[in-house]
Amino acid sequence: FYDLHADGLSLDDKRNLLVPEGKLGPWAELSEDEAKFNDLPDALARWQKREGAEKDNPRTARSFVVPKEEIAATGYDLSLNRYREIEHDAVEHEPPTEILSRLREMERDIFDGLEKLETMLGDASVREAAE
Repeated sequence: FYDLHADGLSLDDKRNLLVPEGKLGPWAELSEDEAKFNDLPDALARWQKREGAEKDNPRTARSFVVPKEEIAATGYDLSLNRYREIEHDAVEHEPPTEILSRLREMERDIFDGLEKLETMLGDASVREAAE
């Protein structure tokens, strides 16, 4: 399997050329920049190595090999996502009680700040009234 992203043409309904016409197809020699727009030469190169180095690629890689028996067992479903493994980064969350505790502390700080502000404003209004 190969996760093909680009074939040298835009993916919209216009299918505009993204590489020069002579560089379309799997046999084109592409620069590094052009290769971003045409995966076909890379797909062909990896296909030719499927019995060698590509055979050991993990299922999280751009290309990987699946045994025929496994494909047959899935009713010959050739969907990439049927066989591809997706790595998920483990996410650690704080316990809700710790989050609530921090929120309460913040609320206390806000409340204390408001009381100080009211005191300061109260003192200022008393001074203004006295003048």
